[in-house]
Amino acid sequence: MRTTFPPAPPGGAPPRPPAPSRVPASPFSGTFQALRHRNFRLWFFGQFLSLVGTWMQTIAQNWLVYDLTGSARDLGLVTFMGAIPLVPLTLHAGAIADRFSKRRIIFAMQAAMMVLAFLLFVLCWTGAVRVWHVMALALLLGAAQALDTPARQAFVVELVGKEDMANAIALNSGIFHGARVIGPAVAGVLVAAVGISGAFFLNGVSFLAVLGALFLMDAALIRRIQGEGKAGDDLLGGIRYIGAHRAPKAIILLIGLSALLAMPYFVLIPVVAKDILGGGADTYGILMSAAGVGAVLGSLFAASGWAIRRKGLALTAGSLSFPLLLLAFSFSRYYILSVCLLTAVGFAFVLQNASANSLLQSIVPDELRGRVMAIYVSLFLGLMRTGGLLLGLLAAATSSSTALAAASVASLAGGAAIFLKFPELRRME
Repeated sequence: MRTTFPPAPPGGAPPRPPAPSRVPASPFSGTFQALRHRNFRLWFFGQFLSLVGTWMQTIAQNWLVYDLTGSARDLGLVTFMGAIPLVPLTLHAGAIADRFSKRRIIFAMQAAMMVLAFLLFVLCWTGAVRVWHVMALALLLGAAQALDTPARQAFVVELVGKEDMANAIALNSGIFHGARVIGPAVAGVLVAAVGISGAFFLNGVSFLAVLGALFLMDAALIRRIQGEGKAGDDLLGGIRYIGAHRAPKAIILLIGLSALLAMPYFVLIPVVAKDILGGGADTYGILMSAAGVGAVLGSLFAASGWAIRRKGLALTAGSLSFPLLLLAFSFSRYYILSVCLLTAVGFAFVLQNASANSLLQSIVPDELRGRVMAIYVSLFLGLMRTGGLLLGLLAAATSSSTALAAASVASLAGGAAIFLKFPELRRME
């Protein structure tokens, strides 16, 4: 059938056909875009199963230590043992990740963690376990994680390319926090049903998921990036790059400040649950799950088209709303309100960190990505543990509400000052 148009007016051009109507894209379109890459799909689901196991072990290990010693101090010591290898190893780990195959590094470290999980299972199952065993294994696990984490952070871009990197980072954050919701609940059921050793055994088995995913990846589709020669061996290359460029320096300062002041809030959640809300372990569990649910929702939003196109604005919104919502939580005396506020806190926390991570990786040179992300990870984890200690000391000297409020105000003021000094952060995409 031939389409005809009315004749053109004298001396004029023929009229054009009407333009087809276009439906505006949803702000959430492309939320799962990175899953179109086969290698990332394998990584996504393998990591999720493995992280559920990791959270199961975390809960079971804390229960084991308290069962063996009845000491809250020993719980803190086990956590501290895992932090000892962090700073001395992460700079080397970043250089290693920039020089060698990230896939092989991750495979080796995940296999080492699996062996440690099975060793803890055997010690528990035979009844030979002692608290020093747990501390020694926590130290070895911390060393493996220090070598594994920078490689994992930088590996994502090799799986999906820069075009889907921000989406993949946000989805990665989503599986971490999704596992944080599921793992503790499964661990509680397992410990009650089959004992602590069962949780350690299943964590060991769960590593097979990520090892299998790495093995099944198509190596030809991995966009391998590595430093050459002396550039790959330069341990301080990442530090020099951050010091010489405003945007990465601002992101590192912002996340470091938040990690020291606002992110350790979870340390005081048991105190809030018992002393302020008058609840027990179930109240504590629900509050932590609420933060986890909010974090999953925040990850999905951070993976959406809107947040990816406006990473600077998303970083600003997350960085300022996170301490503001935490300040509101510090004043809450009502259970339902506290649950709702913690859900919002979890959302803002992930919006801040997923946006910061993707922005940093999008601007850093490919050959320096491992070393820059090693600095990011070591500051994030190291300052958060230090902040947890300081927050606990402040709460002991005053109250949990006062400590949370003071930390929130300081984090909000510091974040606002950083955005004023580095206004380009808000406009970055």
